[in-house]
Amino acid sequence: MEQNQQFFHAHHSPMGALASFTVGEFGAHGGMGLELGAPYAGNVFIGYQDGEGVVNAFPFYKGAKDQSERYVQKDDVSSLKEHIFEDVNRDYRWATDGFAAPGISFKIITPFFDIPDPQLAQQQKLQQACCPAVYVELTFDNTSDQDWTGFFALQGDELRWNKLIDGGEQGLVGVSCRDQIGIASQHPNARAFSHFSVQSALSKMGNNECFMLGPTAGLMIDVKAGEKVTVPLVLGFYLAGNVTYNRAMQYYYTQHFTGLQQVLAYAVNHFDDYAAIAQQNDQQLAASKLNQHQQFLVAHATRSYYGSTQWLFDGTESVWVVNEGEYLMMNTLDLTVDMLFFELQQNPWTVKNTLEQFVNHYSFYDEIFHPDQPEKNYRGGISFTHDMGVANNWSPKGQSSYEMAGLDRACFSHMTYEQLTNWVLCCGVYISKTGDAQFATEQRGRLIDCLQSLLNRDHPDAEKRDGIMSFESARTEQGGEITTYDSLDHSLGQARGNIYLAGKSWAAYLAIAKVMQDLGEQQQAELALTAAQRCADKLADSLDPQLGYIPAVLDGHSSSAIIPAIEALVYPYEMGLLDAVSEQGPYARYISALKTHFSFILNENYCLYADGAWKLSSTADNSWVSKIYLNQYVARKVLKLDIADNVASDAAHQRWQTIGASQHACCDQFSSGKPIGSLYYPRCVTNILWLQE
Repeated sequence: MEQNQQFFHAHHSPMGALASFTVGEFGAHGGMGLELGAPYAGNVFIGYQDGEGVVNAFPFYKGAKDQSERYVQKDDVSSLKEHIFEDVNRDYRWATDGFAAPGISFKIITPFFDIPDPQLAQQQKLQQACCPAVYVELTFDNTSDQDWTGFFALQGDELRWNKLIDGGEQGLVGVSCRDQIGIASQHPNARAFSHFSVQSALSKMGNNECFMLGPTAGLMIDVKAGEKVTVPLVLGFYLAGNVTYNRAMQYYYTQHFTGLQQVLAYAVNHFDDYAAIAQQNDQQLAASKLNQHQQFLVAHATRSYYGSTQWLFDGTESVWVVNEGEYLMMNTLDLTVDMLFFELQQNPWTVKNTLEQFVNHYSFYDEIFHPDQPEKNYRGGISFTHDMGVANNWSPKGQSSYEMAGLDRACFSHMTYEQLTNWVLCCGVYISKTGDAQFATEQRGRLIDCLQSLLNRDHPDAEKRDGIMSFESARTEQGGEITTYDSLDHSLGQARGNIYLAGKSWAAYLAIAKVMQDLGEQQQAELALTAAQRCADKLADSLDPQLGYIPAVLDGHSSSAIIPAIEALVYPYEMGLLDAVSEQGPYARYISALKTHFSFILNENYCLYADGAWKLSSTADNSWVSKIYLNQYVARKVLKLDIADNVASDAAHQRWQTIGASQHACCDQFSSGKPIGSLYYPRCVTNILWLQE
């Protein structure tokens, strides 16, 4: 990794705990945060005091940029010289994140693995999967002829610490705050401390190592001259009791751990097991055919996904939630459909769990209207909400936290049509990938309802259908629907007549047809296939020979060019419907038109930046990298277009994360390489598909 890209924040999270040890940016706040949509506003101190009394530390705290090397005079009467490591080597892999400076190195270990189905798995496997801890291997290499004191500490204005009690039996040494976060080790020479600051503790102000008024706490260890010492330590998280509102739920880990102390003990005792899993994760990514930039992007996305996950228990069964990064919206359906491929690889039960939650709590039947006759409503059909709530507050049944009536194709309007396609696509891909015949049978009637709802939103009169969305949901109250690209211009933000969304409806029809065929519902399958053909023909016919591509919105006015015209091909491809995406198949004209479209626009005149980075729309300087990753896969793997394979593009997208978004962990929404929203975000795991190339 280039030196100027070494310092950037990254999530380091257990699976399903909505918790993150965020660290890595030079001179920025970070630390252990619970249920946050941003890095914790604290400081991380890792380093050692050498034999000359100099405090050497990594620059992972606010103000480090101003403290490269200076004397510090504090109220606590310490007067120590500080030296901040600026030449730091970082080794960023899939499940480990290593930092090295003279005399010191540390590795943050965040293993991930298949989360077993809670209804089927053994209790010990579930306990292993839900343990809310992060693992750190801290090494001091004292080649000098004087003794050192090493330290690992956290600081926060509102934090007050206590020494771990009853740790003797387990050999645990450490500190905790409010029984919610803690640091622990079994190393025999480690000692716990809390004080005003690391400096005040090292200055031995007073003779109380655990001074409870201090907001800084952690572990210290003496390192003799010529000695090399490695200290394994764990960072534990724990929230007891109900943590959600309107529908009371607890964290699933409370079913296996009675409190923070037990989490820390279990994590310390199984440190080597988790470290071995992380090593396997790292080796798997390193052995892939991905270039170094792609490997980085996969690792970065995976961390942010797990940092947003929440494995809950409602008193009867597990409930899976992925929070929407900085916004903390719960199970946003237009993210679910993109994270689908990662979850199906890791733990398919979470996809089924989310689909069932939408059916049971966040589905509805609506009416529709045509913009030319907004006062006249027609029967619409079933659809699903944008999300399930926000910041642990479950929305009322059939409502989201995001969607608002009375808006015309503007941010926060309803996404009724897109969420309908999203639920269908998740359902179809899940059934195809897992072979879950029981779930398919259970959803038979619902999928038939979804088919009719899609058809109605094309046109209630079957004779007037042209394959794409023409009617709006009455939930908008005479407004207009939008897509997941909610803050973009009409090229991708508007739902009606949008070729991105039309492609998803084509894929949804194919998904319904596949499930219906397998269930023996031939009449419904034929109805869906007819609709898919109608949609494909409409889009193929819309290739404008004068423009050289298909305009983004089929309204007779748009001239925007968009990359996501090809996006929906991923769904039939992943369902194994290879004939559907072939130039020799039933939708050959459509596939050929998409190839022509994409080949024409992937250049600096339309959808490329000068450095090779992709731009989703020619008329909006606003891109979501999760969608770029997805469309890269489609262009390379499905359409087999060499033009989409460019290392310079991958390097540019890496710079977006490590330079542009260095303070926000993995981000999704960028303008010219600068993050403008969707910070701290989970959706970028669409790039898991690259491992199939």
